[in-house]
Formats: sequence, C-alpha cells, structure tokens
Amino acid sequence: MNTAKPARKYVPKPEGLNLEFHLACLEAGTLCIQRCTDCALFRHPPRWYCPSCHSRSYDFAPVAGSGRIYSMAVNHFTIDRGWADELPYITAVVELDEGPRIVGSLRDAGPGEAGLGRPVRVSVEPRGTEFAYLWVDPA
Repeated sequence: MNTAKPARKYVPKPEGLNLEFHLACLEAGTLCIQRCTDCALFRHPPRWYCPSCHSRSYDFAPVAGSGRIYSMAVNHFTIDRGWADELPYITAVVELDEGPRIVGSLRDAGPGEAGLGRPVRVSVEPRGTEFAYLWVDPA
C-alpha cells in the first residue's frame, strides 16, 4: 500500500521587481507587463530603468497575452517531482504582440503539435498570494 503524498510543484518566493510583476498579474487576474510611463515601451523582465529613454518611471499594464512561440524546449526529465506526471512538457518563450518575450509552460499541446511561430496566448494562474504561474495556450 502506497501512502506517499503526491508531489507538489515548487512555488518560488519572488522579491523586488519580480514580486511587483507577480503581484500586478495576481491583482489584475491577467498578464501584466512592465511599461515605461514616459515613452510607453513594454519591457520584460522588469528593470529599474527603461532601456529606451532611461526613465525610472514605470507601471505594470495589463496586456492581451497574445503572441507567437519564439523558442521552446521539450523537457523529458525533471528534478521537481511535481512535474513528473506531465512529462514530457514544453517550456516556451513567447514573443508577445507588445514586443517583450516571456517564458511559460505550453499547455494542451504535445511535442509534435508545438512549433516555432505558432500563435499562442499567455495566461496567469495564481499559486499562493505572491506568485502567478504562466501558462501558454494554443490560440
């Protein structure tokens, strides 16, 4: 008789600008990307200064989350036992329509169904009070 508890996925504890990013997504219930409030450039990962105009002013603005797969990796092994039942899974880099690239897990598509340039949508799933998991769904 196996009485072992199922493994749970690791939930990181973000801090600094990463924490601000996750809290903005959780509060809005959708993907939010850091935006320069002076020149309106979207940027990710979050930074203290705008790479375009060097402003220190920013906010986190909701975005549609639509984009295309820019890069991806098919994972056949995991050290986090919480992912073991989902092997193989795909980690995707998505180039959002707003410009920045963001990383998430491709859902509802196997390795043979995913491809570079495929239209996708990024959504957030709360994992506690300070972390939003990013899912990539086929559009």
